[in-house]
Formats: sequence, C-alpha cells, structure tokens
Amino acid sequence: MDTARHIAPGGIIVLLVLLALWVTQPIGVNAPRLAESDFDTGRATARLAMILGDETPHSVDTPANEAVRQRLLAQIRAAGFSPIERDQFYCNTYWPGSASCARVRNVAFWVGEPGDDAIALMAHYDSVAAGPGAADDGIGVAIALELAHVLARERLERPVLVLITDGEEAGLIGAAAFAAEDPLAARIGAVVNLEARGTTGIANMFQTSTPNSHDISALSGGTLPAANSLATNLYEIMPNDTDLSVMLPLGIDATNMAILGGGSRYHTPLDNLAHLDPRSVTHLGQSALTAARGFADGETGAETQLVFTDLMRLTLLAIPQWLAIGLLAIGLLGAAIVYWRASPGAPARAALAPPLALMAGVGLAVIITMLIAAIRPETSYASAYPMALRSVHAAAALTGAALVVTLFRVPPLRLTASAWAWLAIAVLAAFAFLPGLSTLAVWPMIGVAAAAACVFMAPLRKAGPVLFVVAAVLFALIGLPIAGGGEVGLFIENAAPLTIVLAFLYLFTLPRATWTVPAISGAVLVVAMIVTLIVPAFSVDKPRHLTVIHLDEDGTGSYLIPANGPVPPTMAEQADFERSADYPAYWRAPAPTLGDAGEASILSDTRVDGIRTIRLRLNGPAADLQRLVADGDARFVAINGTRHDRDSAPDYVTCTGQSCRTLEIEMEVDSARPAPTLLWQRYRYGAGPDAQRLVDTRPDTAQPVHTGDRRTLVRMIDLAAD
Repeated sequence: MDTARHIAPGGIIVLLVLLALWVTQPIGVNAPRLAESDFDTGRATARLAMILGDETPHSVDTPANEAVRQRLLAQIRAAGFSPIERDQFYCNTYWPGSASCARVRNVAFWVGEPGDDAIALMAHYDSVAAGPGAADDGIGVAIALELAHVLARERLERPVLVLITDGEEAGLIGAAAFAAEDPLAARIGAVVNLEARGTTGIANMFQTSTPNSHDISALSGGTLPAANSLATNLYEIMPNDTDLSVMLPLGIDATNMAILGGGSRYHTPLDNLAHLDPRSVTHLGQSALTAARGFADGETGAETQLVFTDLMRLTLLAIPQWLAIGLLAIGLLGAAIVYWRASPGAPARAALAPPLALMAGVGLAVIITMLIAAIRPETSYASAYPMALRSVHAAAALTGAALVVTLFRVPPLRLTASAWAWLAIAVLAAFAFLPGLSTLAVWPMIGVAAAAACVFMAPLRKAGPVLFVVAAVLFALIGLPIAGGGEVGLFIENAAPLTIVLAFLYLFTLPRATWTVPAISGAVLVVAMIVTLIVPAFSVDKPRHLTVIHLDEDGTGSYLIPANGPVPPTMAEQADFERSADYPAYWRAPAPTLGDAGEASILSDTRVDGIRTIRLRLNGPAADLQRLVADGDARFVAINGTRHDRDSAPDYVTCTGQSCRTLEIEMEVDSARPAPTLLWQRYRYGAGPDAQRLVDTRPDTAQPVHTGDRRTLVRMIDLAAD
C-alpha cells in the first residue's frame, strides 16, 4: 500500500499554519510600528512625567491628587491654554440603588474659540489607591494635552474642548457631575474618550454612540484603532463602564478608545511610566487624532446603525445593518447552492459534520482548560506564559474538529460549503440581540456568493474552490484579530470559547479526512498541557494580584489575602492563614484589632405621615473611604447635603476622599416596619504597622491591586426605636 498519499501533506501544512497563526498571534497585544505624524509621543510622555511627579498613587480627594491637579494646571498654562476649574461634592447615582460620592475637581479648557456642538477630548487624572495610573489614565491625559497642542494650529469646523475629569475610579463621579450640572455639557456634540486597562498594546475602539454612522465616519482618513461591531456589542453587555457611560445620555456622538495589553499590571503599582509602552501612546494618540479631526470635518445630520470592522488596521469596512442581513442571506443561499452541486455523497453527514466539529473542538478546548484550572492552584495561572495555554486552546480545537472531519469522511467542498451555511445561519439567528457577530461573516460571504455563481458558469467552475479559499483568508484576517482582542479583554484563562473562530477556519480550508492531522494536533495538545501545568503562573513583570487587608469586624481582627492561589511561603511564616466560610474568596489569619476613633450618632429621628426620617452623622477621622449599606426598604435621601428623590434614592453609599471623613446622612424608612440595620465600613489606605511584616514578605511576583493594601473597619449600626 502507498501510505504516502494517506498522509495528506497539504492538510498537515494547513494544520501547522493554523496552529502558528493562533499561538503567535500578536494582534490585540503588541502596539504597531507607525509612520511619523503631527502627534509627538516624546512631547506627550514628557508632559505626563511632569504631571505624575514622583508617581505617588493619587485617588480622588487626597493630597497626592491635588498635587497632580496643580501640576496638570501648570502644564495646561505652559501650553498656552486657560484652564476652567470646577470644585464640588457630588454623588453619582448612575447604578440603580447605589451612590458613589466624592469631592471632585474637574479641569477643562478650550482649544481655540469656545462654541457649541464642540468635540470633547476626555480623560481622567485620578488613579486608584494601589498604583500611579501612568496608563489609567495618564495616557489619556497626555494624549489629550498633545492633541490640544496639535489642533490649536489647525482650522477646524467645530470647536474643541479638553475635559479632564476627577473621581472616575471612585465611580465616574467627575464626569457625572459635569454631565448633570456643568453648563459646558450643553455645548458638547461629540466625545473622544481615552482610557486604559493595561500598559501596552494597540488602541482599541470598543464603544460608540447609537446610531453609530457619524462615529465610524470619523475614524476614516488617518491612523485606525482596532475596531469592530462585535466588540462594541459585547461591551454593552458586560458590566463595565467608563466616563463615557454617563455622557452618552446627552445625545452625543462618541468613540471610546483604550489600550488593553499587560492587563495583569492594571490598577497595580506597575501601572507606572517604566511600563507604559511608548508605541501604545503613539497608536492611541494617532487614532484619537484621526477621530477628533473626523468629528470636526465629518458627517452631520441623520444617522444609521452600521456593522463595521477594521481590516488589519489598514482600512475600515462598514455597511448598514440592513445590508449586512441581505449579504448574510445571499451568502447562505450561495453556500447551499455549492453544497447541493458539489461532489455527490454523504449529504446528511456533510450537514451534521460542521456543528459537531465545532462542538467537539470548542468543547475539548473548554473541558481541558477547566481541567487545567482544577489542577493549577492559581486562578490566573497563565499570566506569565500565556503562549502555553494558547497552544492548548488551538491544539484542542483543531484536534476535536479534525477528529469529526476524519470520522465523517465528507467530500471537502461539500463540507466547507456546509460550514459556511452554518456560520450564516448562526449569525442570522443571533442578529436581533448580537448584530455585531455579523462582522465575522458579512464580507467573507461575498466570496462564498461568488463561488456559488461559478457553479453556473462552466469555464469558471474550477474557480469556486479558489474563491472559497479567498473567503477563508478574509475570514482569518477579520476573525483572528477579533479573537486576539477578545482574549486580551477576557484574559486568556477565560478565552477557550474563542477557539470557535479557529475551528471554523479549519473547516473553511477544504479539509480532507486523515488521521494524521488529529494525531499531530493531539500530540501538540499533550505537550502544551504539560507545559501549561508546570510553567510559573506569575513573574515580576506579570504579577499575581495580592492585596493585604487588615480587617476589624466588630472587634474581631483578621488578615485577609486573596485566595487566587496558595499562600506564599514567606507570608505563611508570618501568620496562620486558612480558608474561612465567612470569606470564601480569601485566606484568613488572626490579627490584632484596629483602633477605632470613629463615631456614629443620631442627630434626629422623626415620624411624619408614616415615614420615619433619621439623620445620622458618621465620623471616620482617619478614613479614606466610607461605605454605608442599609437593609430593608431604607433609602438615603440626602448625603452631605446632596438630595435624592425618595423613589430613586440609594440604599448603598460609597464616599471617597478627605471630604467624606464626616458623613451626614438623611434616610427615610416606612415607620411601620422594623428599624433597619446599617453596615458601616471604613477603609484606610495602607495595611498599617501591624500588617507590615506581611507586606514586606509579599513575593516580588505579587502586587496589590485596585484599592490596594488597606485597613478596614466594619461596624453594625442598630437603628431600633429609641
């Protein structure tokens, strides 16, 4: 027997190419090389270094944040602009049932003459308590100032306002205050918001207004960010927000851009100038400049909703949603024509093979990822060496899909036509609630329809398979970057379902039935699994998130560290950590109690028309953040003088900064109901002297995150009658 012909060398080459494309995909991670433009990265980062000073973390309403604000004002004036300063206590009630409060100090300035229908370049200058915020959102501040420098020298059709908000990290407070109470808000017609959820990577445009045709039009004519409708749809579903969330109700056009790479450094001390990638500053800056110029000179008037995607950041493909539906239907018809006119044989198997191959491939990737997660003691076990887990995902998806193809033995052209038909059916079925999914299929379907047309023209029949390959290449150019960006956004440990893109791509390459392909991918899978199980989870540059909390809960002291991995041996030597049913997400150890200089007092307690109104004063003289949560139907109708309607008043309040060390709360409750019990929490930044030994022995591969190391006092306030 001639075994050589059963090896299917073409299939092996396709397999290896697909593995390499997935495993080494830099798309969505590495910042690109860009040509010179008016945007000066060196000048932007130099300004940022001056603003950040010694890079002390600077959360809202702290001395460090005020120092940053003063340096920001100095840079604005040095650039020749006149800053507009706002200073107010405000509570953002954007999220139902809750209020985020702080004293915020927004800064704005006009680039050129003031005017209506202005373009706002927006960023925030506060950071979280754990890190200096060089990327989040120093990159936005630096870019906004550099764009002001560039645009001041241009003649634009619309005025430009730079808006640098405060208190974003504490709950979008500065932006909410601006949108609700600043007269400048009425003069804005479009916003370019700049953000970061990491310290490196390309610029991603992940949110627009609705409808979006003005926003997409504004991106044409210059450097493009990564942008696609699927990302914007998924962002709408996810529980994430930026300052733009509270601006969109103004009825503005908008584009929201951020860098996402290096997510393990997000909100940690490593979000510093040393880790901020200048290439990312360049790409985000040039992309924002494109958007600002596009809004200034772009479309106005009626809008439509578009389906869009960038093509390798070289051009932007966009069509109306109604046309996308039409192209998908035409592509489905074309795939069906090729399916029925292809080589005879196995029609039922050909119809069933693609969905079974997808389920087998993606299912295997998900199951093996879950198995590895169950074995590895760390939650983010692929932080330091993501390529190992990425290899597992790719090899598993290809192994499962190739096994089904081999077992079903379907003629290649019929199999691929069936796969394209299933893609069209799935996207059309999801269109009502996820129209951006069509981004993956709309433009490749043109090639599928062209292949179907060749069936009816004898001289061109041999071109049909070639056009299928062209459609597959276009699918790869669109789908692989989207999957890469999705991996960055979701973090790789959660990204196994994205291998559906790879499994589809395999089915689109006219695969032949051969045991060699699943054997090779299976061997790669075994090796990749072993590597993933043994490589270190973290590194100095890609750290574990390990915040130290000294908790005092009603007179019981504890140390808490996240249970996202084992207790580091150096820290285990300092305290007797164990898992606790009360705090399942943490390791817990006994600790001394914290001194409590706080005081809660009832200023008044009245009953009128069945409503009990209680006025409280909560004094936390050392607190950097106070939180108050009510049970029952109690509502906080006034917080430090800011009032809320009873129907929309919160029952959950977080107040951040020095101005929140004394809280005066007015609450209302039905007087016929039992008096509510209040949960009173106070944070003080820094773990404190008692926990210093834990902080000192924390490994250099771990960093505090978000609010950072802290002392937390928890008390219950009983408001029973009397």
